[in-house]
Amino acid sequence: MALEVARYLVEPRWWEKLPGDWKGVFGRDAPLAVEIGFGNGEFLAWAAKENPDWNFVGFELALTCFVKAGKRLASAGVENVRLARVDGAFGLRELFPNGSLSRVYLHFPCPWPKARHASRRLVNERLARTLASVLAPAGIFELTTDVDWYAREAADILSSTGRFSVRGPVPLTEGGPDTRYERKWRLEGRRIFRVEAELVRPGKVDRLAEGTMPHARIKGPVPRAALLSLAGLKETWPEGAFVIKEIFLASNERAALVRAFAVDEGFQQQYFIAVVRGPDGWMVKLDGATLPFRTPAVKRSVAAVAAALEKRGQA
Repeated sequence: MALEVARYLVEPRWWEKLPGDWKGVFGRDAPLAVEIGFGNGEFLAWAAKENPDWNFVGFELALTCFVKAGKRLASAGVENVRLARVDGAFGLRELFPNGSLSRVYLHFPCPWPKARHASRRLVNERLARTLASVLAPAGIFELTTDVDWYAREAADILSSTGRFSVRGPVPLTEGGPDTRYERKWRLEGRRIFRVEAELVRPGKVDRLAEGTMPHARIKGPVPRAALLSLAGLKETWPEGAFVIKEIFLASNERAALVRAFAVDEGFQQQYFIAVVRGPDGWMVKLDGATLPFRTPAVKRSVAAVAAALEKRGQA
């Protein structure tokens, strides 16, 4: 990854406490805004330069976007931006305290037009509940899209909560985010629509990733066969699931890496669980190289691995 982006990156998975201390991250107390899906960083660079007294956080998943955004932010000479490689809807809910955001921006999300893909649309009832929690009173969520029915659907979802004063969809002849997508759509003759939702009745949302790092100690021996038998261990429940995929055993058989996959309310993570023998016995804990968010599925997977090893070690 380009050096330009390094100074803008944050890694919330390493934070000891969630939601995050954004005043500490930025070194100052200022109005805080979030862009979900910052793409090439065009809007963030412009907004941060136009509003030097604000702090901005951008979420994205594609590595190429981080490289391009880092170069753009460095070229603009802005320091009031931080970037995180986190799913935007998850990050919005888990990383910000209640009432801490002044603005949330979403520009040209994929509308997922087919009915069978409707569950993938980003603006849904879950996002509306999150926005009602993390936005400050009179805080604003701003959606820009080139899809008229998507704008209407989003406005209806936000209005139905009873927590927002919703304006739009309104066609924009000017004043859009001026991203490459907006420029492309306008050249193709498409119309651009804006929906604004101002928070009038705050709410609260249950978060998944709060709490301490999961770990467990095992009483008694952990034989090789018990470690290898972990592959295929799984559990499902209405809100989530986990499965143990592979076991990598050290040559001295005093340590193992357990590759795991977990999902919490649609948020997916792959990670390793370390099983290590020390002077005080065996420890099961998350491996630091692929540290996931501490969601219920992740915590349950660590506990299940420890319980299975203890049971099988005594057999």
